[in-house]
Amino acid sequence: MYVFYDEGNTFRTGSIISETDNNLQIISEYGKHIKIKQSNCLFKFDIPEPHTLMKEAKKISKEIDTKFLWECSPDNNFKAIDLATEYFGHNPTNIEYVSILILLHNSPIYFYKKGTGQYVSATFSAISSALINIEKKRLIEQEQEYIKNQLITGILPKVIRENAELLITNPDKKSIYWKALNAACTELKKSPEELLLSLKTWPNTLTLFKKRFVSINFPNGLNFPEFDSIKIIKNLDLSDNEIYSLDDKNTTEIDDGLSVKELSDGAMEVGIYIAAPGLGIEPGSAYDISARFRASTIYMPSEKIQMQPDEIIEKFSLDKGKEVPALSLYVTFDKNCIITESRSRIELVKVKDNLRINHLEEEYTESNLEDLEKDITCSHWIRPLWKIAQKLNYARQINRGFPENNSYIDFSFYLDGNTNDPNTIVHIEKRKRDCPINLVVSEFMILANNLWGGLMKKYNVPGIYRSQQPMSRVRVGTIPLPHSGIGVPQYIWSTSPLRRYIDLVNQWQLISIIENEIAAPLFSPFRSGCNDLIGIIQEFDIRYSAISNFQNEIENYWSIKWLTQNGIKKTTAYVIKDNLIKLIEVPLLVNIIDMPKIPKGSVVEVEIIGIDELNCKLTCNYIQ
Repeated sequence: MYVFYDEGNTFRTGSIISETDNNLQIISEYGKHIKIKQSNCLFKFDIPEPHTLMKEAKKISKEIDTKFLWECSPDNNFKAIDLATEYFGHNPTNIEYVSILILLHNSPIYFYKKGTGQYVSATFSAISSALINIEKKRLIEQEQEYIKNQLITGILPKVIRENAELLITNPDKKSIYWKALNAACTELKKSPEELLLSLKTWPNTLTLFKKRFVSINFPNGLNFPEFDSIKIIKNLDLSDNEIYSLDDKNTTEIDDGLSVKELSDGAMEVGIYIAAPGLGIEPGSAYDISARFRASTIYMPSEKIQMQPDEIIEKFSLDKGKEVPALSLYVTFDKNCIITESRSRIELVKVKDNLRINHLEEEYTESNLEDLEKDITCSHWIRPLWKIAQKLNYARQINRGFPENNSYIDFSFYLDGNTNDPNTIVHIEKRKRDCPINLVVSEFMILANNLWGGLMKKYNVPGIYRSQQPMSRVRVGTIPLPHSGIGVPQYIWSTSPLRRYIDLVNQWQLISIIENEIAAPLFSPFRSGCNDLIGIIQEFDIRYSAISNFQNEIENYWSIKWLTQNGIKKTTAYVIKDNLIKLIEVPLLVNIIDMPKIPKGSVVEVEIIGIDELNCKLTCNYIQ
């Protein structure tokens, strides 16, 4: 004997093995032994065979007019067997009964299931609404298919072009536009970026990179909002020291300057001057909110996205000849270049000249600086700073316990034309990290960040510190801990407040110390025990990581362009580890699959055999 039963989402048949008042043991149509409830059984039968029953019932079900059956059905709950009797005009056969059950089950617009073998008819208004929705869905699917086919055949629909950035950054995966794009990409075996680039959604890969970054990180655009007026700074004394700054030729946000003068007994006083936008920008102001959101100035070859608006840069940048406020650190060194005293103050400064590294790096060589007879630009300024910087560097190496690797090459990119044109000629300048100019600037900035971090620690004013334990990663937090990688007892970021938000936050804390001294913990914008600084750190880390990734992407793009423009097919590289190499001519990392095992640091020759511009990757073969 067989049983016909309701499995919930479908109807099944099975051969009965045994049964009780509540359950049946059956062999399902798939040959499995299962137990079902008596309440789920619709009827038991001997003939016809289950396969014939279902086949014939489905055939009859297709011939029944669903709308007519609905018109024949009662307004309230009914049993399927009663409707089958009404429809066929006699006690229905098993096949006829099953055909009605199948139709009722497959017509959820017209009939709602209320239990095993029981249904209720939908109202006319409910049916009308459902049919309208079905038609809407059909039209949507038709439009989706149309868009997909256009994309596949090389046509860019207007709606896709208008929503391109959103589709590759934060798509609504339920929208027909994403579904159509995704279906087209699947069929063509391309990524959305690849497909949209091939359809000229963007004129080139460079434009894609920039628009994608802006869409994700600046959803409201790059323009600054409306700001309140800048806080007025009054009654500051003007420093009479001879101050110079050292920056890249394209730098317009001059954050820092240096002075040096000789004291009695061979002692020297070095002045470190940091632009002080913290005096004009109040915490919580529109300027602060904007800078916190932007986190940092974003640098690309020959262009940038500023953290601060032009009015802040113009008022606080240490441009030559202008009297501007600064946070000054004066450090006294004895004749052996040992620190004997340091003091901080807020004052006006007037930079004598903004020196450019690119113009002086060939002049400020180690041999020229050591040769006192050699006439070089600002020799009275750079030579004593160079001497002290070497001593500072040596002292840090002692604290580190091992020498710092300064053999790295820094690359600077400059474009000779439109920064949005991929055919613009790109120039790359290389500079050793341990060259005299870099050493002078970096050592005195490290000194300021170390001493000012110690000042905040001394006055118990919280700040944002960077620390590193031996053989571990750099950590950012509010506790002053040693930085073993740099070799200092504590370290903060405070020397780039025009370009980096963390520096601005720390500057506010330092200003509070200089103005209030021992009472600073009561007046500082961020006080002990509050979680504001933790929130700032977390936001900054996320933002700064995205900025760094974008800057690397753009740098890698122009590195590939430089190789292409110069027709370089073969080049040299350093082995980083295993199959990973770093090109010597440009700062690109490449994985070479079949490279033999070669010691780390070895120089190898490779051949460039492929360029993936979209992913900024090279394919290279090992030569020797």
